[in-house]
Amino acid sequence: MSSCKMLFRGTSLTLSNGMWHRIPKIEHKLLQFRRLSSSTTNCSSLQAPDVTQLAKTAHISLTPTEVEEFGPKIKQIIGWFGQLEGIDLQSIEPSIRADTENNLRDNTPETFDNRDAIIASVPSYEEPYIKVPKVLNVD
Repeated sequence: MSSCKMLFRGTSLTLSNGMWHRIPKIEHKLLQFRRLSSSTTNCSSLQAPDVTQLAKTAHISLTPTEVEEFGPKIKQIIGWFGQLEGIDLQSIEPSIRADTENNLRDNTPETFDNRDAIIASVPSYEEPYIKVPKVLNVD
């Protein structure tokens, strides 16, 4: 009997005997997350940055009104990340991923035997260089 688990549109499903079934344990964790995300408390260990310094680092100019406007919004976003820190993911299995494998050939140098054929097809050749049109437009 084969079993396959996946996370689809926020609901964890498992494939067993050709039928998809919900996993209650995962649904419970998702409900906990929804409750956390709807609360307004800030449980973040991250500190909200100084908006003026952040604007200076980003090379943008803000008026004092914009600094006052964006301060609470940035704190709210930092709070959302703090809520994500509080979620226990130890009991949740990762979703299905494609297996990663090295399917590249070995990188070994090979000598090209027919060098004369390449040189014969090049429009401009001066030993030992192949001349090509200028590519970069430098003023």
